[in-house]
Amino acid sequence: ILFYYNKGEDLINLGEEIYEEGQKRNDNLQSFDGLFFIIIGLAIAGKFEEAFKLFEKAKSVIKSISNVSKEIITQRKARLSVVKAFVGLHGDKVDLVEKSLVWILDSQEKFDKSFEIVWANLIMASYLLRVKSKFDLCREHIKKALSLAKEIKFNHFWIALCQLYFGGYYISIGEMDKSLKYNIKGLELFKKIKSSANIAILLNNIGDLYGEMGEYELAVEHLEESINILEQIPQSFFSIEGTIESLITLAVEHGDNEHAQKYFHRLENIYNQKKGDRIEFGYKFAKALILKTSSRIRDKAKAEELFKELIETDTIFFDVIIKAHIHLCDILLTEYRIENNIEVLNELNYYISRLLDIAEKQHSYLVFCETFILRAKLALINFNMKTARRYLTEAQKIAESYGIKRLAMKISYEHDELLKQSKMWENLKESDMPLSERWKLAGLNEQMEKMVKKRMIYFPELSKEEPVLLLIVSEGGVPFFSHSFIEDKSFESHLFGGFLTTIDYFIKETFSEGLDRAVFGDHTLIMKAIPPFFISYIFKGDSYYALQKLDYFEDNLQKEGEIWQNLLKAFQKNTTIQLEDEPLLESLITETFIANKIIFG
Repeated sequence: ILFYYNKGEDLINLGEEIYEEGQKRNDNLQSFDGLFFIIIGLAIAGKFEEAFKLFEKAKSVIKSISNVSKEIITQRKARLSVVKAFVGLHGDKVDLVEKSLVWILDSQEKFDKSFEIVWANLIMASYLLRVKSKFDLCREHIKKALSLAKEIKFNHFWIALCQLYFGGYYISIGEMDKSLKYNIKGLELFKKIKSSANIAILLNNIGDLYGEMGEYELAVEHLEESINILEQIPQSFFSIEGTIESLITLAVEHGDNEHAQKYFHRLENIYNQKKGDRIEFGYKFAKALILKTSSRIRDKAKAEELFKELIETDTIFFDVIIKAHIHLCDILLTEYRIENNIEVLNELNYYISRLLDIAEKQHSYLVFCETFILRAKLALINFNMKTARRYLTEAQKIAESYGIKRLAMKISYEHDELLKQSKMWENLKESDMPLSERWKLAGLNEQMEKMVKKRMIYFPELSKEEPVLLLIVSEGGVPFFSHSFIEDKSFESHLFGGFLTTIDYFIKETFSEGLDRAVFGDHTLIMKAIPPFFISYIFKGDSYYALQKLDYFEDNLQKEGEIWQNLLKAFQKNTTIQLEDEPLLESLITETFIANKIIFG
C-alpha cells in the first residue's frame, strides 16, 4: 500500500523495522523482505545511488534463505530483479534493465499472475520506448501488462499505471489526442484510489498535452493543480521544478509575461534553497526563455549566451539540452531573416546539425524529423529544391521506420505540396523576390514555431490515391510488364509513351539521388528498385498511401516465389509478361491497388 501511494520514506522506515526484526529472529526471508521495501522506498524517493548499494546485500540474503519452497525463492528473486531494473532505468544505469528482466519475461508463464510480472512488462515497455525507440514492442508490453493487471488482486493501481504508460507511448509517436485520452483515464482511476503522487504526475502530463494543443487555460489549470499536490508530497522522485518550468514555458509562449515572471520567481526560490545540477540547469533554461522574449537586444544576446552555455554543459539532462538547441536555432533564424548574413546562416546550420545529432542519440525522433523539415525549408528559400526534397524523403523514412505514422503522413503531405509548387520555385529563382517573401512562402516561421511550442501535428486528411499505371522495367529502362487501371486506351497509350521517353530521366535524375517521387504531368510517379528491376506506379492524389501500397507490393512480389521466378525468366529472355498468363500476379495487383481490403499506414 505504501508503494501504491509513493510513500518512499515510510517504506524505508518500515523496511528497516522488518529487516531488524528478521535479523533478531535469524529469519532471512523476513530480512530480505525488509531490504526489498528499503530499496523500493529509496527508489521512490529518488535516492538511486543508495538503492544500488543494497542490491548485493539483498542478493546475498536470498542465497541464505532456507526451509521455504522453491516457488517462494523464485518469487523473491523476481522481485529483486524487477526493482533492480526499475532503479537502473531511473538511476541512469539502463544496461541493467534487460539483464534483470529477460529471464522473468522469457518464462513469465511459469509465474502466477502477480504484480511483479505486470511491473516487469511496464519497465520493459518504458525501456523500449526511452532507450531503444522500439515503439511497437513497447506497446505490446503495455498491452500484456494491462491484460495481466486485470487478473491480479488489488489491481486498480496497476490498471491505472498501464493507462499512464499508454499515454507516454502515444505522445512519443506524436498522437497527442490518444495520449490525452489515456492520461485522463489514468487520472480518473488514480483518483479513485487516492494515489496522490500519480495524480500529480498525470495532471502534469495532461497540462503539458493541453499546452501542446494550444489550450493555455486548461494547461495552466492542470499544471497548477499538479504543483499543489506535489507540495504536499516531498518524497516523490517526480520533482516540482519540472512542472514549474512547464508553466514558465507556457506563459512565455502565450505572451503572459506577468505569470512567467511569477512562476520564475517561484523557481528561483527553490533554486536558492535546493542546490543540485537539475535545478540549476532548469533555472538557467527558464531564465534564458524569459530573456529571449524581451524587446531589448541586450537581453536577447544574454539569452543566446545562456542557451549556448547550457548546450556546452556536460550533463545527463538531454531533454533540456534539446530544448536549448531549438530555442537557440529560433534566435539565429530570426537574426538570419533580418540580416540575411551568410555567417549567421552558417552558425544556424551548425546548431541544426548538432540538434539532429543529439536528437538521434537520445531517440527523440519527433524532434529529429521536425528538424529535417526545418532544414528542407531553409534549403528551399535558397532555391535548393532537390536538397529540400531529399531532406523530406529522409525524414519520412525515419518517421515510418519508428512507427511515427502521424508525422510520416505530415511529411508526405509537405513533400506533395512542394512538388506541386516546383514550377513556382523554379520561376522565383529567376526573379528578385526578397528573402522575407520567400520566407513566408516556405513557411519557415510556422515550422520553427511548431518546434519551439511542440505543437500537435496537424495536416489535412489524406485521401487514397487514384491508380493509373503500374510498370516493371529493367534497370536500363526497358519495360517488360505494364498494367493500366484506366479504361481510356488512347489516354493510356499517350501516358505510357510519354513515360517511356522520360524513364531514363526519372531513374538517373530523381530516384538515383534518393528521392521517392516525381511529378509526371498531372500525375505523381513513385518508383522502387528491386534489382534487376524498377517498379513504377503512376497515380493521381496524395502519395502517402501510394508509397505504402508499393512497399507492400514489392515485399510480396519477392515472397511469392512463382511470380518472382517468372519475372526473372522474362528478364533473362527479354520478353514481356501478359497479366492473363500470371494469375498470382493479377491477384496481388488487385489485392494491393484495387480491393482496399488491406489497411496501409
